[in-house]
Amino acid sequence: MANRTEKTAKTVKGTNPQFLVEKIIRQRIYDSMYWKEHCFALTAELVVDKGMDLRYIGGIYAGNIKPTPFLCLALKMLQIQPDKDIVLEFIQQEEFKYIRALGAMYLRLTFDSTEIYKYLEPLYNDFRKLRYMNKMGRFEAIYMDEFIDNLLREDRYCDIQLPRLQKRWALEEVDMLGPYKSLLDGDLVAMSDSEEEEEEEAKKEKPRLTSRRRSRSRDRERDVGDRRGVYEREKMRERRERGEDEPGPSSSSSGRRDDRDDRRKERDRSRDRERRDRKDDDRRDRKKDSSRRGADNDEEREIAEANALRAKLGLAPLER
Repeated sequence: MANRTEKTAKTVKGTNPQFLVEKIIRQRIYDSMYWKEHCFALTAELVVDKGMDLRYIGGIYAGNIKPTPFLCLALKMLQIQPDKDIVLEFIQQEEFKYIRALGAMYLRLTFDSTEIYKYLEPLYNDFRKLRYMNKMGRFEAIYMDEFIDNLLREDRYCDIQLPRLQKRWALEEVDMLGPYKSLLDGDLVAMSDSEEEEEEEAKKEKPRLTSRRRSRSRDRERDVGDRRGVYEREKMRERRERGEDEPGPSSSSSGRRDDRDDRRKERDRSRDRERRDRKDDDRRDRKKDSSRRGADNDEEREIAEANALRAKLGLAPLER
């Protein structure tokens, strides 16, 4: 009798509120010691006291046998079905974070899609740490915003199959929800504006630097060209004064000497190449001869060993 739903409770999602929890998990909750000792004859006011004693959240652990107190209290809230104002008071708790998590779980199971988005999305700004017990019975650290995100995105969480939730964009198209607004939007807009201003300043500064560099390089080239022109003119004047404008026989003889030197160098190079090739050929021939001699020596050794063995056995020696 203690496991029956309140007579005044309304159906949720077209069924008994307790049936939102699967039968196997529900039966394990009924058989647990926490349910029998702490959840008997609880009212909406007493659930608050039990929620204040919570130290972690989770579903089933220890080989899918034992339910957590968080899961037992969630089923108890489905059984007694507290008023909407009490559930919203659970969610607005700033001091007790596990009461807020319990109210968020019950709200996700029983409220419609628009109210779920309306009341749970502001909890994204809660970054307090929660302890979560996994199926192995070990604790993991999660945060309240992560817990809320799992409730809104996952199909199954804390071993409870969550009711289907409509997509947010679909509700926005029907004007049942406004666009999502985060507290971080202002910071993101300020950051983007500052980045755009920095990029614009960088773009404005870059052409100035390049124009200065180009002008400096052009001025240097002009100075170098002017110096070369002056130097060449001075040389031409000196040659004219000396009378060396036209090439004489001395210049032709020096050109012939240069050609002879080049030919000699080419001959020396060709001779060096021929010598190197001959040396390489000699080395290859020596290696081949040494390998052949080694093979012959090996054969002679084998024949000598075989003849010694045949002599011990009284056989005739092998011929070479």
